[in-house]
Amino acid sequence: MSHTYTDHVSILKFIERNWDLPPLTDRSRDNLPNPIARRDNPYVPVNMPAIGDLFDMFHFGEDQQDAGRPSDN
Repeated sequence: MSHTYTDHVSILKFIERNWDLPPLTDRSRDNLPNPIARRDNPYVPVNMPAIGDLFDMFHFGEDQQDAGRPSDN
């Protein structure tokens, strides 16, 4: 579960980050930073305005690549 604030621009931010693409324009909302939240209130970013890029919803590490494979044990 993710408590990061996201909206439709988050999909664009995800694509730009995942494929190392530049933002569409200097003025578009995909230039907003990713939210930074306090532990006691994860719903309100301290660096507003901010929009998440959905990366906290996925785990692209080596551990995940092996998650669906049966173990050799």
